[in-house]
Amino acid sequence: MIAAFDVIVPVHNEGVRLRATAPALKAAVANLSANVIYVLNGTTDDSDLVIHSVFGQTACVITLPVAGKTHALRAADAVSRHSLRVYLDADIIIAPDTFRALLKPLTDGRADLTAARLVADLSQSRGLALRVGRVWADQLARRQDAFLCCTAMNEAGLQRRGAWPDVIADDDWARNRIDSTRRIIVETAMAYMLPPRDLLSWVKVRARWIRGARELKRLEQHDLRVDRVGPQGSLPDLAIYYLTRLGAEPLALLQQGARYRWGTDYSTRGRKDG
Repeated sequence: MIAAFDVIVPVHNEGVRLRATAPALKAAVANLSANVIYVLNGTTDDSDLVIHSVFGQTACVITLPVAGKTHALRAADAVSRHSLRVYLDADIIIAPDTFRALLKPLTDGRADLTAARLVADLSQSRGLALRVGRVWADQLARRQDAFLCCTAMNEAGLQRRGAWPDVIADDDWARNRIDSTRRIIVETAMAYMLPPRDLLSWVKVRARWIRGARELKRLEQHDLRVDRVGPQGSLPDLAIYYLTRLGAEPLALLQQGARYRWGTDYSTRGRKDG
């Protein structure tokens, strides 16, 4: 029997993705003692309608007028019922048995932070974006520091982490707060995400990652213990991958100091960058 837990899902204009991810979440919490909390922040689309069509009144829905992921996370933490918590990005599809596997190391004392093994779904990627996606997906599958998109903490982890600050790389910030000996990527807990569908979107996403890493470094909150995993792939794939990284550098520099905002990849939401 798994102990009761919260599932916290920050939402900013995710109506398109929620049509797939909300039913997957509902199936994953079936027969489990889970308190699902969706936090709509600065949302102007039909996310609320989609959530209610799937969960009815069985999920807690918080609506905040101002957009901001860490702002939403703080609001959800404030109303959480349990000291065992899952943090799930709204665009992630999880497998039905993910939570059982994800939470077990937290309840049996082996870890204070766990993450699902994140898998990149390249089925909708084409052309140059597919080349970048193949390299990145392979790299992601080999990383042992990828505490991203679907993570969980127990009471000890929550206390060690503390309150969420307003940072871009919130997942990396939380990971770095927990000792490397107390965090585990659970290979049998699967979570699926859609990478950017076009090259420009890849450049924008990469620029955000660069800004997030630099911000943590300025805060002296980067993790020197992380083993870096290098990119691998065919020469054409690697060439486009590195060109994308190079193209993201000046964009990250231009955006440095810009107002904190959601970094939504609109190419996977069926609409242009808004």
